[in-house]
Amino acid sequence: MSAEPASVWDVVIVGAGPAGLFAARALAGKLRVLVLEEKGRTGGAGAMTDGKLNLSPHIGLDLTELGLSETEAGEKIAAIDEVFLEHGADRALYGVDQERINWWLDRVSWVRHRTARGDWDITLVPARQRHMGTDLAHRVVARMTDSIAGKGVAFSLRTWVTDLALQDDGTFLLRTARGEFRSRYVVAAPGREGAYWFREVARGIGARTQYGAIDIGCRVEVAQPVYDEITQVLYDPKFLFVTPTHGDRTRTFCTNPGGRVRVEMRNGYRLVNGDALKKKKTPNTNFAILNTVSMTEPVQDTTEMGRKVMEFANFWGGGDSLVVQRWGDLTEGSRSKAETFHSAALGYDKMTPTLPLGPGVTPGDISYAYPGRIVDNLRESLLLLSRVIPGVAHPSTTVYVPEIKFYDTKYATDRNLETNVPNLFVAGDGVGKSRGIVGAALNGILAAEGILRKEGKG
Repeated sequence: MSAEPASVWDVVIVGAGPAGLFAARALAGKLRVLVLEEKGRTGGAGAMTDGKLNLSPHIGLDLTELGLSETEAGEKIAAIDEVFLEHGADRALYGVDQERINWWLDRVSWVRHRTARGDWDITLVPARQRHMGTDLAHRVVARMTDSIAGKGVAFSLRTWVTDLALQDDGTFLLRTARGEFRSRYVVAAPGREGAYWFREVARGIGARTQYGAIDIGCRVEVAQPVYDEITQVLYDPKFLFVTPTHGDRTRTFCTNPGGRVRVEMRNGYRLVNGDALKKKKTPNTNFAILNTVSMTEPVQDTTEMGRKVMEFANFWGGGDSLVVQRWGDLTEGSRSKAETFHSAALGYDKMTPTLPLGPGVTPGDISYAYPGRIVDNLRESLLLLSRVIPGVAHPSTTVYVPEIKFYDTKYATDRNLETNVPNLFVAGDGVGKSRGIVGAALNGILAAEGILRKEGKG
């Protein structure tokens, strides 16, 4: 089906990440559907970088906000998992060895009760997980896209939506560099990169929004054997912390056994991230520690706050660079330097980072690059984690900033993610309704079900 700008579509989906793809799949063959995507490919950031599938209703979803029971969410997640498997996802499943999981739960419980600081807190959340890998995820997403297109859904790639307007007849006008498209329904699944843009567009047509929390943290890299024992049981172990000094909540996120640390560009600034390939491994493991930040008065705009933190961290890297620091230097209150970054005398030769120093990656001091409260929380979280997993806080451990997750704008929606603007639905991480591939996919299904119900086809 060709994407002709002049025609009126039943549904236009903005964004071809997991939310957009699964919405399109659920609508395929029932309505005339067009998917607009600014990139030259489908899949979104998560599905195209590492491709972790967390198959738990307690990870990446707020069931209360979505009005879902644990049973209903579990059934939808199982169906989503089957779709990925049908299109080539690796069938290896982590998080199913209950005996070994119980051992880790007991260990975490023991640390919680035996730690010298009574106000420390750590929790492990087990989950069934699959890992596609950045290399395999591309193929899985491509097959899924072909399958959806084969059922009549049109895709227009490299098509950036510049504006969304509500017409007098209740339809939507979407302006792009390729022309204007009209639609009776819109599913907005802009992803994290498009979150700020869509917030302003949605407000312009009367959608009610509010500020939510943002995640600001660091990427930690350790030698793979340090983390192997747990990642063989739980590929991406989810540790939750409450830090002692400030009582704030942090968590581990996006663990990549045998993975690599990477640079991401966002609005001209550098962010850090990590992934892992399926077929080619490194001798290291990386993961994020994220600090959830909420704001009230006098500043509530957490998106803008995250942008300023990103900009300031790059400034301390020399203007346009990540800041990277050895754990040994951080604990000593010293700036990491290029000349000692691999020092055998300091123990830094025990782990060679996968992201080498050079343009865009500058050794320095994260305590200058980040607000002090966040640095305290990140430092204390890693220290507590080291009581569960010895070796994590080795002097050679490497910490990179900034790592920021932009999914902080919240939208008032019903159970099917329809906003207060009739026929405007939202889905995915960029609109604050999910965190991760599976949660975003479930969002897309809910939005599609809402549209079909309104059409009398649900």
